[in-house]
Amino acid sequence: MSGPVVTEDELDALATDLRAGREIAVAGALFDMDGTLVDSVPAVEASWRMVADEFGVPRLPATLHGLTAQAVVVAAGIHPDHRERAAARLVEIESRPGQELEALPGVRTFVSSLPEDHWGVVTSAPRDVARARYGAARLPRPAFFVTGDDVTAGKPDPEPFRKGLAALAARGCAGVVVALEDTVAGLRSARGAGCLALGVPGTCTAVELAPHAHLVIDSFEVLRTGAVDPGFSLLVTLR
Repeated sequence: MSGPVVTEDELDALATDLRAGREIAVAGALFDMDGTLVDSVPAVEASWRMVADEFGVPRLPATLHGLTAQAVVVAAGIHPDHRERAAARLVEIESRPGQELEALPGVRTFVSSLPEDHWGVVTSAPRDVARARYGAARLPRPAFFVTGDDVTAGKPDPEPFRKGLAALAARGCAGVVVALEDTVAGLRSARGAGCLALGVPGTCTAVELAPHAHLVIDSFEVLRTGAVDPGFSLLVTLR
């Protein structure tokens, strides 16, 4: 996919409609995983602390959420000679079995309401980590995953969400695609790819997300869907 499906002005207008309580038609949806669908941020940060301690670097800041394992170890200041081993160790910790994770409020109801083949997960996590964490949350299976293993440039580069858009297009989803993200890096990636970018506070505050999102919502609990062929309709309700 070479460019946005719709223009930025059109996306701004759709965000205005949602903000005003008006329903919009959507072709598909793309979701970040950690901190957006799954309450896994504490587990992520615990794995960072373990790797930081093992490799003798300071604790990692929360601003690294949304980055790939390779980008995290670089940002952590781990010596170049040890980065490959540190990234592998991080993946090993994060993909361990037996994790007990929950879906965030409203997520299960919302994704269960979406038509099959019209939504996917776009995560910076490696494939094994994504499989372990998503499975631990026991959420409905998406049509596809785009993981950190599938891209050359991770978030905030648009490549991850461009791949998500291409996967939707291959399934016949043409038109507006909404993307939900909990980090600045993720929103920049989604918006750069041409998605209608909705921010979900938690990992970052609403104030931090707002400059990078078309719209910031309280949680998935304010979202409603309706039947539209093809795709679905989306409504943001007041709580």
